[in-house]
Amino acid sequence: MTYFISDKKQSGAALVVSLLILLVMTLLGVSSLQTSTMEEKMAGNTRERQQAFEAAEAAIIGAELFVKNNIAVTSNFDTDGSDGLYDNVLQERWKTVAWSATDSLVYSGYTSDYSAASQPRYIIEHYGTTTSSGNQYNLSNYGQGAGGGEVELFRITVRGTGADDRTPVFLQTTYGKIL
Repeated sequence: MTYFISDKKQSGAALVVSLLILLVMTLLGVSSLQTSTMEEKMAGNTRERQQAFEAAEAAIIGAELFVKNNIAVTSNFDTDGSDGLYDNVLQERWKTVAWSATDSLVYSGYTSDYSAASQPRYIIEHYGTTTSSGNQYNLSNYGQGAGGGEVELFRITVRGTGADDRTPVFLQTTYGKIL
């Protein structure tokens, strides 16, 4: 058997081209991995925010029921708010409250499929008194009473969290009640 040996030296072009293709494929794989990791984090953050929002929504309803069923006088509202009831709402107290057991009320009626970092909490601020003339609050005298008189206004601020306490959601509402 005779073998023919070429006198030409091989330049290794196939090796260089295949290494370049391998490098490009590796960069595409790493980029795809980073993108999917980022999308997973974004989905988790969206779930956390939604859970915190649902907790805050439930607590708003609970706080409104608290005002409806438990507030008969405004003398319980003071400036220190040691019980979660504040007076003088011209200050934005919800920004400075520590949201602990001594300065806010806990809403324990919230249940979820996910475990929350902490139960939603709320504060109630006595906003002031407004006077209604005539039937502004009771159109066509529907229901009981004439609808006129003094209405006490309360600002309710709620803080809800998801599974991580670093994802708070704040909701506010104004609630009026004739005392």
